Amino acid sequence: MNRTIINIIVDVAAALLFLGMIATGYILRFTLLPGSNKAFSLWGLTRHQYGDIHFWISFGLLAVLVIHLMLHWKWIVTVIVKHYRGVQTSPPSLLYSGVLTLVIVTLTFMAFAWIVQHSIKQITRPAAFGNPFNEQTSSTSIVYSGNDDSELTFWKNIYPIFEKNCLPCHGPQKQYAGFRADRGENFFRNLGSKPLILPGQSDASPLIAIISGAREDMPMLDAHKLSEHEVLLLRAWIDSGAKWPASLPEK
Repeated sequence: MNRTIINIIVDVAAALLFLGMIATGYILRFTLLPGSNKAFSLWGLTRHQYGDIHFWISFGLLAVLVIHLMLHWKWIVTVIVKHYRGVQTSPPSLLYSGVLTLVIVTLTFMAFAWIVQHSIKQITRPAAFGNPFNEQTSSTSIVYSGNDDSELTFWKNIYPIFEKNCLPCHGPQKQYAGFRADRGENFFRNLGSKPLILPGQSDASPLIAIISGAREDMPMLDAHKLSEHEVLLLRAWIDSGAKWPASLPEK
């Protein structure tokens, strides 16, 4: 095939893949927001699936760029040699150019992968002054003391549950059913027969029935169901009085 035709095909493929990266990146950043995977889909695909597509498009773009470098390696080497040595040299063969390009890209990617794998760190949520709210806490030892440190404990252990699971659909950007989970008063005002949270009464609080999956008539039941550990934390918080600090940032 003519070299010019090959270059055109490679350039068109690179442009299409680049547009695909922009499109999937937009969907991940602005449409299917973090935490929305359980509740929403776009054209039959979830956020996680779009993340996979984004990855493979980027991988394909890398492969096309490698081919582009292979096709132009002779020119690149010739320009560099002329610039730094000022002498005429015969350009390397296409096979040599391709192998060298592939080796350089592979070694660079392997070095990046090694650095990433050895730089990852586990995020630990610090327990707030003796309140054992962390992932290692057993279901029988979760206690919310309600002491003077309860405000700090709320922001470190309770509010992040709402932020991660509820705000994508009930937050500053979207307010389905007119409800905002970042505003405490919404949990304590009457919604139908009674508020979502009854301080000191987790068993009677409708919120617990919703997030535990006990309320089977709840729309999008699976999307509202939280992990057992998160339910236990919220139970302990409600039983301690469900104090929502007045310093909640309104957005």
